[in-house]
Amino acid sequence: MDSPIATSAPTATSTPDQRAARDRRRGLIAGVLASLAMLVTVVVIRQLSDASSLLDALADALLLFLPMGMFSLALDLFGPQAKTMMLGGLMIALIAIGALIGRAYARQTAGARRVMWTRAITIGAAIFGVFALFMLWFVSSRAPDAIAGPRMLTVMFQLAVEAAVFVAVLAISLAALRQQDAPIGVVVDDNAAGRLSRRRLTTRVAAFAGAVAGTAVLGRAVANVANRPTVGVTTPGEISPAITPIEDFYTISKNFVDPDPDRGDDWSFMVDGVVNEELRLGRADLEAMAVTTFVSTLTCISNPIAGPLIGPAKWRGAPLAAVLRQAGVGPGAVKVIMTGEDDYTDSIPIERALQPEPMIVWEMNDVPLPKKHGTPVRVIVPGLYGIKNIKWLTRITVTNEDYQGFWQQRGWTDDATIKTSSRFDVPGNRGVLAAGQIEIGGIAFAGDRGISMVEVSQDGGESWVEVPIVENPSPAGLSWVIWAMDWVAKPGTYDFVVRATDGTGDLQTDESASELPDGASGWHRITVGVA
Repeated sequence: MDSPIATSAPTATSTPDQRAARDRRRGLIAGVLASLAMLVTVVVIRQLSDASSLLDALADALLLFLPMGMFSLALDLFGPQAKTMMLGGLMIALIAIGALIGRAYARQTAGARRVMWTRAITIGAAIFGVFALFMLWFVSSRAPDAIAGPRMLTVMFQLAVEAAVFVAVLAISLAALRQQDAPIGVVVDDNAAGRLSRRRLTTRVAAFAGAVAGTAVLGRAVANVANRPTVGVTTPGEISPAITPIEDFYTISKNFVDPDPDRGDDWSFMVDGVVNEELRLGRADLEAMAVTTFVSTLTCISNPIAGPLIGPAKWRGAPLAAVLRQAGVGPGAVKVIMTGEDDYTDSIPIERALQPEPMIVWEMNDVPLPKKHGTPVRVIVPGLYGIKNIKWLTRITVTNEDYQGFWQQRGWTDDATIKTSSRFDVPGNRGVLAAGQIEIGGIAFAGDRGISMVEVSQDGGESWVEVPIVENPSPAGLSWVIWAMDWVAKPGTYDFVVRATDGTGDLQTDESASELPDGASGWHRITVGVA
């Protein structure tokens, strides 16, 4: 049984309270080192395994319980970098908790100069128990496939390793920090003082090096999230192309680290639930159906007015309706749930799923789906925001109950119908132009309703002129259109506004709304000076 070593009478150089305060500070340091080591382990294991990680689960839980107002504020302040801020914040919070655990461990072990393994293992077991209960409760209730079957053993093993790393570093580092000083009441000669001085230097250098190394690894993980491109670099002063190149196509996901499924050409996905026959379908099965090449525009529900999180691509795939007909939709079906490799889920009504537009695709712009866009197979649902267009598809489930997906549980819309939008690509806002003929142009988009008309005002909306639609990459009306006009500019200041009318005759609303909970709305306005 562990117990503190016996000590002689206190010296006059320090009081018991001073020694206790110093020991608690060392406990804080040991707790920080242990937390850094544990988080490094989490990051490394996450890179080596496709199982759900602790950081991913904590982020999902934070998103679930974060008040909608705070979530909206974070989007407004940080945009796509809100995810980076969340990852950094979670790491800092875990390090702070670890420091407090280290402080408590120091108090419990009462200055012991040797490793107190019994208490350390008790702490480790408690940490593992908390992590395991959290993962079983939270993850299994919202993404059962994430820790089903063998994955459960993998997740539990990961948590055990992470807890073990924490307690090992905590116990060993605290004992090392305590051994910088001579035992209380022991007379130290010159040789012993020299050894203690060297030990003190070695311990501090080792602690500093460990802290720097751990911080560097975690900093790199945060930087990888921060530097992950959301949109490509567009050329200023040019109208967007009719089809967005893959390298410029926006990418958004809920993940800190996106999955990298290595399913090769022999990929497949499950079809189950309220169906007559459960199926596992691969590419050959889909290619035996009515394979279609079509152009459709994707846009993120968090795209602001005139934002860059939008783009059309040419897709190749098979109708979701054909897959459902082959499985046979059972009576009472209400929704179709789609699940990705990253355990992200969302659903669409069965009536929409049986329409000809939703597709299961495996090519994008004439090449196999890239990793960041959902390789090897994904779902495209024209007319609905990107939250409904599942990447890295692994399962399609027909259910006879309502279903709220990942973002619906966090307050976003379940309808997800894309609102009509339009924007200026050229000229830029607050630009100063030379008098003469100037090209004005941009895009307009209304989901699967198409665009029938685009209008531009140069006086803040007092008067309007219809402008030509010069390109429409989707005859079916599933994509944005490109509009452009030549304008003879005279010196002055102009307040330009653009609006669009969809294919049903409904005019784009001028009512401004933020992205949360069902997509931004409002007219795009720019101010242009002509000299």
